[in-house]
Amino acid sequence: MHSKRKFALSCLLALSACGSVMASDWVDDERVEQFQAPRRTQSAPMETESDGGADQRPIRRTRPPSAESYESENTEPSAAVEEHGAGHGIPGPKKKGNMLEGGVSHFGSSQQNSNPSPPRYGLIQQEPTSFHYPPAKEAIVEAKTFKAWLEKNHPELQGNLKTQREQIIEVKGKWDDSGHILRTFGLGCTKVAPDQLSKYDLSKSRILIVDCAGNVPVDGLAAIRKFVHGGGYLLTTDWALEGCLQKAIPGYIEWNGDNTSDTRVVDARMSSNDPVLTRGTVPNAHWKLDRKSQLMRIIKTGEVDILVKSVQLKSDDSTGRGDLAATFQFGKGRVLHMVGHFDYNSGRAFANLLPDPAPKIGISLRQAIATNFIAEALGESESLPAVSRDN
Repeated sequence: MHSKRKFALSCLLALSACGSVMASDWVDDERVEQFQAPRRTQSAPMETESDGGADQRPIRRTRPPSAESYESENTEPSAAVEEHGAGHGIPGPKKKGNMLEGGVSHFGSSQQNSNPSPPRYGLIQQEPTSFHYPPAKEAIVEAKTFKAWLEKNHPELQGNLKTQREQIIEVKGKWDDSGHILRTFGLGCTKVAPDQLSKYDLSKSRILIVDCAGNVPVDGLAAIRKFVHGGGYLLTTDWALEGCLQKAIPGYIEWNGDNTSDTRVVDARMSSNDPVLTRGTVPNAHWKLDRKSQLMRIIKTGEVDILVKSVQLKSDDSTGRGDLAATFQFGKGRVLHMVGHFDYNSGRAFANLLPDPAPKIGISLRQAIATNFIAEALGESESLPAVSRDN
């Protein structure tokens, strides 16, 4: 009888110890999981013909808002704010923006190469599969910051307003406003309506900037194709991918049928060695996107250079790539397309509130790349050193 009592008491003690261990070993692990892009078996059919100047944009597939969460020691609020019905997913202004600070956002991959080989220009980073991603710090960025960046990287562009107005043509869009950001840099341009482009004399022009939404009539598309093939430069933003680029110069880049699920700021990682377009940039930054921004499908992979990629964008991209900016040669000319806009935030009350200033350079990475492209189009970058970057 005594032995049975001892056995029962031993069992009770063992059960109590197990319960204590199980309770103490439970941990809520909220660390960032690996980013895995969704795969889809079928893409939406692409339109190949334009119906002229129609300004209606069919949205073939829009992903629901992502349930991802990102953990960071930085507790600053993200610049991706809720929209207030301002058209193309344009967010309303926050009550107060943070002044530009000297702190640099930190990107750290959890996977490291034991024997990494440095890239030629020091910009390409191994694509991370998981990392702690700090939210963007939006800032009030005054025109003097843009002009200081231009003076440092492209001093020859300053003071040539009359010539620039002949050389830089902004094809007016509905959602982007390249003319505004060009004036902020201190650059000049001429604004031309899409339906007047085919009638405009482009003989002195060096670059066409087609703003989102980029609904260019058929005769204008033919003029763009001829212009670029003969040596001109073409910069398209966001919806101008489908509205202009893939129709004027088909077979290189096209809309893959996906859109960003909401207005947000994503990570941006330089993935090119281009000595001109990477000038005055940083390896890692942020990139502001609007709701329903069109994502890219690269057709001629061997001829298209991907400049910027995003891990976070893969959640919306059925191709699993997350490309933000790409460039390619066409004839004697060159094309640059960017997902998102060149301007600050069209439609926002505070035009100098920048949602994605890059570390160290102060201006947005997307704006630095686009301005480098303009400088190359004007021929001003040829007399400058091959490499200049902020690390």
